[in-house]
Amino acid sequence: MHRAKALAVFLGTLLLHGCASAPGDAGTVSLFDADGAPRFHAYLACVSKTVNCAIVENAFDRWAEARHVTLDAVPPENEAFAARPSPAAERNLPYRVTLRYAPDLSAPDNPLGGGSMKPANSYTATIHVFDAVTGRLLKSGSYKDRQIIDASQGSANPYIDAGVRSFIGQVDRAYAKVASR
Repeated sequence: MHRAKALAVFLGTLLLHGCASAPGDAGTVSLFDADGAPRFHAYLACVSKTVNCAIVENAFDRWAEARHVTLDAVPPENEAFAARPSPAAERNLPYRVTLRYAPDLSAPDNPLGGGSMKPANSYTATIHVFDAVTGRLLKSGSYKDRQIIDASQGSANPYIDAGVRSFIGQVDRAYAKVASR
């Protein structure tokens, strides 16, 4: 249990390290307390024309379950993504976190002609951290990654899961260490 507390403290100092600060930077945002308990309610919007978002949502659900995060899958136009106060029932936690995740499975055209190149799994993602009471944007960040798929290995699902883990690892370093084991 001591190790879990150490990871939570470590996470608290590194969380959102790669995120750009919003104007009027509010300083450090600690999304987990010293015991590793989440201090936020999270919203996920998956947007894709080439990937079944249920696969993505399941990967995020595994993170939420492991880290005891309340996570709601919502459409990207949901009001949770706006800079406004959180619903009253969620203001007992200091933050609202929104995650927009856009995965893509594609076989890019070969620029030299002759058909398409090897398929790739990629994503672009954004995270926003809002103050739950005021709705003020405290932190934001954008991420992207691309990985070539070895089609001979079968399903693309492990690549999609790896992309989600990569993104979550950018915002929750403690989970990244646990998930990589």
